[in-house]
Amino acid sequence: MFFCTLHAQEETFLDDFVEIKADGHHFYIYKYVISAGEYNQSLKLWDEASPQELSVEEANLPALITKEEAERYLADISDSYYIPFRLPTETEWELAAKGTATPKRAKELRCVSCSSPNDHGLFGMLGNVWEWTSTPETEKDERYFIIKGGDFQEPPKSLSPKSRFAVSKDMGDMNIGFRPVANARDFETIVRINRANTLVKTLLPNEDITIYLHDMQIGEFSMGFGDTPPESFPITVDQDTHEIIFCCMQNMEFEQEGALETERITYIGLPFGFDLSRLSLAKELEQLVKHIMEPLK
Repeated sequence: MFFCTLHAQEETFLDDFVEIKADGHHFYIYKYVISAGEYNQSLKLWDEASPQELSVEEANLPALITKEEAERYLADISDSYYIPFRLPTETEWELAAKGTATPKRAKELRCVSCSSPNDHGLFGMLGNVWEWTSTPETEKDERYFIIKGGDFQEPPKSLSPKSRFAVSKDMGDMNIGFRPVANARDFETIVRINRANTLVKTLLPNEDITIYLHDMQIGEFSMGFGDTPPESFPITVDQDTHEIIFCCMQNMEFEQEGALETERITYIGLPFGFDLSRLSLAKELEQLVKHIMEPLK
């Protein structure tokens, strides 16, 4: 991945994650360690960036930072993408590093994508920079954390996915980088939401509709789903009328029976017509939104 602009990074960032599902673990991990160019964008947001712009070569080198600086960056991208990104545990890092060939000794730090990918499609897992994990050296002392992977100064024969070292979380004068990780459910939910909103814009380009995790915004209406959604929850596609029906607005009515007042809730669906030639996209949208809302059931 070569860093160009923040806009370009935002468009491809989530595409550059790899799914790891092994030994009871299921997570997504970034293909590369975060580059100096990517990290520098956060420094600009914090008004801490150097006034001197990085060259292309400098921008594509790994960002060498403390664990706390890495976690601040992860908090920022978590807010931007609505995914709780974090550092990998030592076990997760080792699972991701499986199938990494031992690199040849390098004379200097290399760009984040200059190595060959491992069996999972991850770059630079061994022999360029150490990488932070969230695993403390001991459970009782969270001043020192495990770093993995080894840097370019290490003898190649000493490098393996099991290679480890413990350093202070404030350590800033070593070649230590980091890569984001996210739990599978969190990551996949946001990817589905992004895809669902792309489909909405394709199917209904003239409508103001945005899908979120717990509701949908349709024009000026926010449509939540309550605790007991109806069978049509949350989107249905009517092939006969060529309509996508977005559900559900709650309509509350009250019936007076003597001294007793009864609340009755009915659900209102909003239909929008679509081009029948795009039926397959409409059905994909229907299934995507059902998956997004599954945790609510």
